[in-house]
Amino acid sequence: MAHPLEALLVLQEKDRKIIKLKREIRDIPARKADIEKQLEGAKKRLEAARETLKKLTADLKQLEVEAGTHREKIVKYKQQQMEARTNDQYRAFLHEIAAAEKVISGLEDRELVLMEQLESSKKLISEREAELKEEEDGIGEEKEMLEERLKEVQEDLEAMTAERERITSAVNHSLLVKYTRLFLNKGDFAIVQVENDHCSGCHMRLPPQIINDALNPDKLVICNFCGRMLLNRR
Repeated sequence: MAHPLEALLVLQEKDRKIIKLKREIRDIPARKADIEKQLEGAKKRLEAARETLKKLTADLKQLEVEAGTHREKIVKYKQQQMEARTNDQYRAFLHEIAAAEKVISGLEDRELVLMEQLESSKKLISEREAELKEEEDGIGEEKEMLEERLKEVQEDLEAMTAERERITSAVNHSLLVKYTRLFLNKGDFAIVQVENDHCSGCHMRLPPQIINDALNPDKLVICNFCGRMLLNRR
């Protein structure tokens, strides 16, 4: 005579697989969200590089405007110098021209530094764009794989759930209720086997009477340590 817990062992195996499938279904959106965060990081790095280029371009433009203003002053001073009536006036315009040229020289030095920074910034943007493209390609493939996996898992879950229904229809209702309550309470195993005189659920040594009773298909034996149903196949 087959032990009634044998059918429940098969059911338990299905239920454990169902739990794993449901967990994976729950985890897939989180994994997709992590992928999106990874892509967002690449986008932010590219945006930061573009903002740096924008600022450098604006700074260079401002220097060019300032240099242009001082060049206009030099032209004006030279015109006034030609109209100077005294040596002092002439020397004063020479001083103003020299001061303006010195400022222009300083501005030009700063322009050269900014132009070098601009080139580096453009190079960095190209690198960031390539990085983003690589991330987008890789993430696209990974998301596609996750979508395929989600579809597979959902199909497996549907098949497993249908199989579970088939098994439960042949199980004693009262025993099924006890199993279900215990399985939900323990979260892993409701039915465990006796192995080397120990409960394989809590690994405690069992009394001889409990071990013998677990052999009897007419008895429902519970581990007096962990409360799980015991099945002895010895």
